[in-house]
Amino acid sequence: MNTDTPLAQAQDFARLKVHTDRIGPVYGTEDWSMFMYALVKMQTPLAVVELGTGLGATALWVAQAMKEVGAGRIWTIDSGQDWAGILGHSPELFTEAQRRMDFAGYMADVIAGFGLQDHLEFIGRAMPPYPVLGQKLDWLFSDFRHGPNDILEILGHFLPRMAESSSIFIDSASTSFPSYAMLELLAAQLNAGKLPGMLLRTTPADQHEALWQQVRRSRYTLMHMVERKARVQNSTAWLKIEPAELRPYPAAPFH
Repeated sequence: MNTDTPLAQAQDFARLKVHTDRIGPVYGTEDWSMFMYALVKMQTPLAVVELGTGLGATALWVAQAMKEVGAGRIWTIDSGQDWAGILGHSPELFTEAQRRMDFAGYMADVIAGFGLQDHLEFIGRAMPPYPVLGQKLDWLFSDFRHGPNDILEILGHFLPRMAESSSIFIDSASTSFPSYAMLELLAAQLNAGKLPGMLLRTTPADQHEALWQQVRRSRYTLMHMVERKARVQNSTAWLKIEPAELRPYPAAPFH
């Protein structure tokens, strides 16, 4: 378990809050990252993948919560292709040393600066192809591509690799009507025990049976989380996967 004192944790929290309040508005993640922090504290996911790092706000808060819990790891993946443009229009967000770094160097600097090396790993690469980590994932957060075909490709790769109880978060999908409508239809079909051909075609052949088994054993809850803020990136679709049981997961006594 984490041995930091409550005071040390509060100081880490305050420093990270100042940092993400400064960089978060670039991608609209200053509030979302706090929500993810709270959810980690409640649900303690052990394996999390983020597609699209942005400037690291969400990954840093997930890792901070994992550090406080004492368990878990997040892998965040990004090519860093937007880094030069961000430095060009918002250099004041970064230290003089960070402005001389490439994106991988910036991420290494902030991860070390907040002492999160044990819980956060940055992978600098373009996507697709999407990573295979060799273990079931508790959470997937996709802030990468938001169109219906892109989402189906991401789901085809990751759905069979999700844990029995897990969550997939897709940024901006709830306020793009084609993506919203596709996810609504997909969730209904999955809950009816059906696998749409469009999804199956994006799933690797060696994962078809794993996906079928998941659909047979699971129930899917789709929630649309929309901010009351007038900006483009102001929504997230949350697809929650749970065992098809008669009580919520994790099992707890009714009262």
